[in-house]
Amino acid sequence: MNTRLMVGAMVVVGGSLAMSGCDTVKAPYRPVPDQLGGNYPQITVSGELAGFIETGEPVVEKSDVLKVTVPVRLRSDPGYSSNIQYRFLFLNANGAPARGGDMSWRFMNLPPRDQRFLAGNSMDSDATNWRCEIRLAR
Repeated sequence: MNTRLMVGAMVVVGGSLAMSGCDTVKAPYRPVPDQLGGNYPQITVSGELAGFIETGEPVVEKSDVLKVTVPVRLRSDPGYSSNIQYRFLFLNANGAPARGGDMSWRFMNLPPRDQRFLAGNSMDSDATNWRCEIRLAR
């Protein structure tokens, strides 16, 4: 009887282990907390341009809308220009996108060593902050 009881217990334990391995429902992944938090840079450059684009001090004008101008310069040898795209994202006081807050990508050709100006303005008066993204033209 002891042997039957042991065998029965092993069958129950083995069956429950086997059935728990068939669970196809997986819990969702948790997101990783943002390490930058509130220190996200206002001007970002894609990786392939990181060593070749220099930016100056942005000019920000606040009237009925927010107007931003960012001076940029391509650090390359004469004769090698670069086609870039840029856009501005405008944020409200809570850090959320402002109404009409992101503009579409704009195209620009940057000649070597000459300063150019990236400009954008918010479409609504609730914008209080901004970001500028620069990438290689696609």
